[in-house]
Amino acid sequence: MKSTGEKKGKWFLLKTLGVLGALLLAGGLYFIYGVLPQKVAIGIAAKARIRQPLTQTPKEDGFAYSDVAFPTADGVTLSGWWMPAAFKGKVLGTILLSHGAFHNREQVLGRAEFLVKEGYQVLLFDLRGCGLSGDSPLSGGVLEAGDFPAAEAYLEKTHRLQKPVLFFGFSLGAMGALRAAVQAPGADAVIADSPLANLASYVSRRTAGGVFAALPGFLGRCLAAYDRVTGLSLKESDLDLVPVVEKLRDPVLYITGENDDLSKSDEVRLLFQHTASPHRRLAYMPEAGHEETFSKFPMIYERIVDEFLTDMRNGFPKPVEWKGGSRDKAEGKGAAGETLKPSGSPRP
Repeated sequence: MKSTGEKKGKWFLLKTLGVLGALLLAGGLYFIYGVLPQKVAIGIAAKARIRQPLTQTPKEDGFAYSDVAFPTADGVTLSGWWMPAAFKGKVLGTILLSHGAFHNREQVLGRAEFLVKEGYQVLLFDLRGCGLSGDSPLSGGVLEAGDFPAAEAYLEKTHRLQKPVLFFGFSLGAMGALRAAVQAPGADAVIADSPLANLASYVSRRTAGGVFAALPGFLGRCLAAYDRVTGLSLKESDLDLVPVVEKLRDPVLYITGENDDLSKSDEVRLLFQHTASPHRRLAYMPEAGHEETFSKFPMIYERIVDEFLTDMRNGFPKPVEWKGGSRDKAEGKGAAGETLKPSGSPRP
């Protein structure tokens, strides 16, 4: 039999281990729910304050442009380039185009130049808080949505707006464009290239939050900390795009990179599936990461966009399912077609 001393020693050891375990658990929870959200919030806010300088203009690529500036409804001055259509004659429409978070208008300059060559006039602008535009905290597309109707109002005021009007955004710009199309009546169609479906997409894949983003309440803590840092008053539901696109009636083309590790294809597909518009399409760009949807295979990208814009001008006469650029009548798809991975894609 064990002596009383041995029993007391074992009991004391177990008690000590229990106390240490509880302290470690408490410390871990404090770090995860107390320290880490603040670190995530400060990191995002600090990164957003770093302005990327402009290093080129459309002139270097042989395109005419002029510098423009215009106000938003809430008083932020936006800066951009007005790029007229490249050929004389009837303008095919007006494209309002913007970029992703932590970047400026240069990120999507190649897209603008392609559109100008196709006969569209383009207002390519820096989102609020980016490039040469006025200060504003990054808001996941909530405030940025106001930038698109501001661009449209500026063109209307200066008598340069020509229908149809398309809101076109990449990443953060896509999130703003989708929201703007629901909130403002001015868009005839939307192109959303690589939008992030919700807050978890960014926090879990681009911040110190990482795997902790899946824990109950963690994202809410991060957002509360971010609100304190920036003065915003966002809620998790504010950054969920699914309820937004459920109200979207305008024609929309979603574009996603098959290898995108930030705005993942299955999440963009979810947005596509929930979109209310009877004219919705989804294009998968083969082998493309988050910033490669255009650069990887620009000819494929341009073909998909051009066909969508042509159908926009023609009123989307037939429901289609795109397969490698061919236009086959969609069977059982209603009025919504889905662009699958283009066949015959170039391989490295």
